[in-house]
Amino acid sequence: MSSFSFFPHLPGSLNVLTALGLILIAGIFGARLVKHFAPVPAITGYVLTGLLIGPVGLNLISATALNELEPIVELALGLFVFELGRRLDYRWLLKERCLLITGVAISISVFVALFILLLSLGLDALSAALAAAIGMATSPAVTLNVVQEIRAEGQVSARMLNIVAINNSLAFLLFIVCLSVLHWQYGGSWSIALLHPLYLIFGSIVFGLLAGRLLVFASRHLGPESHAQRIVVFALVAATIGIADMFKFPALVSLLVFAVSSRYRDRQQVVVESEFSQINSLLSVILFVFAGARLELAHLGQFWLIGLAYIAMRLTVMTGLGAVLASRNGLRARQGALLGLGLLPMSGVAILTAQYVSSIHPEFGAQLSALVLSVVVVLEIIGPISTHYALVASGESNIPKP
Repeated sequence: MSSFSFFPHLPGSLNVLTALGLILIAGIFGARLVKHFAPVPAITGYVLTGLLIGPVGLNLISATALNELEPIVELALGLFVFELGRRLDYRWLLKERCLLITGVAISISVFVALFILLLSLGLDALSAALAAAIGMATSPAVTLNVVQEIRAEGQVSARMLNIVAINNSLAFLLFIVCLSVLHWQYGGSWSIALLHPLYLIFGSIVFGLLAGRLLVFASRHLGPESHAQRIVVFALVAATIGIADMFKFPALVSLLVFAVSSRYRDRQQVVVESEFSQINSLLSVILFVFAGARLELAHLGQFWLIGLAYIAMRLTVMTGLGAVLASRNGLRARQGALLGLGLLPMSGVAILTAQYVSSIHPEFGAQLSALVLSVVVVLEIIGPISTHYALVASGESNIPKP
C-alpha cells in the first residue's frame, strides 16, 4: 500500500502571505473598533491590534512569521523616511536659521538631560549615552502618518517635520560616536574603533548620494511621467535598503541622504513629487500592526520606573524648549509647546538601533535593549496620540467635522 496522502502538512505557524493578509484585515477592523471607542489616530489602533494578535497576545502571528515580514516592513519604513527627506527644504532651513538652531537645541538638550537622568538612576556612562542618543530621535513614520491622516498644514506641522529630520540626523551622529567608544571599551583595536564608525557614516552617505544621482538622471530621461517616476522611486528605495543591508550600513540614513540630495540636485525640477498616498495607507497598516506585534512587555516590570522617567524627561525638554524658543520661530508659546509635544513618538528605529548594539556586543546590549523596549512599549501607544493632539490643538488639522 502506498503511504501517499493528499492532505497537506500544515506548518506550525502562518506563512508570510497568510500573516500579511491577517495583519491587513485585523489592522483595518481593529483600528476602526478602537476609533469607535476613543478619538485616537489610526496608528494607535494598528499598534493595539498588533499587540493583540502578536506573540504577547493571542499569538495568531508567531515570531517566525514576523521575522519573515521584516523586509516588507523595512521597505514601508524606508518609503516614509524618503518622503520625509523630500519634504526637507534645506534652503529654507538655512534662511530660517532660528528653526535650525531650535532643532539642534532641542536635540542636544534632550541628549544631555537624558544622559544626566540615566546616570543618576544608576546606569553606567556608556549605556546612558547610547540610550540618550537613541532618545533624541522622533519616529519619522509616526509623525508623517499623523500629518497625512489629519491633512495637517501650517507653521507647526512644517517645523515639526523639519525638526524630525534634524533630530534623527544628530541622533545618528551621536550614536556613531558612542559606538566608537563602545568598541574601544570592549577591547577593540583603535582601527576598529575609528574605522567602523567612519565606514557607517561615509558608506551610508555615498550610497544615498548615488541613489539621488540615479533618480535625477532617470527622471530627466523619463520626462514628466509621474507613473514611471513613481516606479523608479519605489525601485531605488527598495534597492537602497537592500544594498545597505548587504554592506551593513544604516539604511535609513542612506534614504534620508538619497531624498535630500535628489531634491538638491534637481535644479531643473525634472523629478515629479511622487504621490504614494494609496500605497502609504497599505504600508502604514503593515508597519504599525507589525510594530505592535513586536512589542515585548516582559521588560516593563524591571524598567518601568526608569522608562517613565525617561519619557517624562523627553516630554519636559521638548515642550519646554519649544515654548521658550517659539517667538524666534514666529510661533506663540502655546504653539511652541505643542510643537514639542508632537515630537514625542519613538518607535521601530529605536528598537533597530538598540538591537544593532546587541548584535555587536551582546554582553553590553542586553540592558540597553531592555530599557529601550520598555520605553517604546509606552510610546508606540501614546506617541501618535500626542502628535495628533498637538496638531489638532494648533488648529492645523484639515479634516472636516462630521
